[in-house]
Amino acid sequence: MFDPIPEPNPPSDYLKIREGEKHRIRIMGTSKDPATFIQGWEVWGDDNKPHRKPYVLGQPCPKELKEIDRDGKPRLFWMFTVWHVDDEKPMVFEVTQTTIKNAILAYAKNPAWGDPCNYVLEIGRTGTALETVYTVIAEPPVESPAKIILDEMKDSMIDLRVILMDKDDPKANDGNPFGALNMMPATTVTNDQVNIKQLREAGEPIPMPKNKQPEESLHSVGSITRDAIETLKAAHDKASGTAPEMKDGMPY
Repeated sequence: MFDPIPEPNPPSDYLKIREGEKHRIRIMGTSKDPATFIQGWEVWGDDNKPHRKPYVLGQPCPKELKEIDRDGKPRLFWMFTVWHVDDEKPMVFEVTQTTIKNAILAYAKNPAWGDPCNYVLEIGRTGTALETVYTVIAEPPVESPAKIILDEMKDSMIDLRVILMDKDDPKANDGNPFGALNMMPATTVTNDQVNIKQLREAGEPIPMPKNKQPEESLHSVGSITRDAIETLKAAHDKASGTAPEMKDGMPY
């Protein structure tokens, strides 16, 4: 009998829920910070790649997307950052399924639960194709995420805005939202000494390492780099006279 040993799925920073799986997450994204939450239209073209445009309230799917949609089924998606409880790491989760969206909204609007970052959601899937069923169950207690989670989310420096950028935009980073320098000039690098040199040349203060206890963060190494990156980014935004678009309200 041909019966090879099952092989594990390769690790990914994008959360995919497959048949028979359950994943426990905290939703950390919010439309108050567009780097952590985006809404848009998505179609798949003949190139077997997703194509996306921002969602505008009251407006249909853009014509240019419809023209390349191979299935004739434009989908509205949410994409947001999450903390995966069991894997203990930040991830990106894309949701197009109405059943998942409605369940999240129901919990968020219930005063007993509120903001989804304050509790764990177990999201499961059974069945395939038309028989697919998703479940969303909130787990008590309702409490703010621990500091270590907030530190990890900050350290991941995920910026979802690049997903909706034109691929020719030098800041688009090939649509990859992971990494510290997606919204920085292409010449900027992550080396501590190079960053410090750039700060000196820009006349900006040099960030000093923070005194953290080992248990405060899983990735305390490189804090000088992270702080230097953030200071450089602020200086760059100030110099260019631009600021990231910010939207009020929550998506849920």
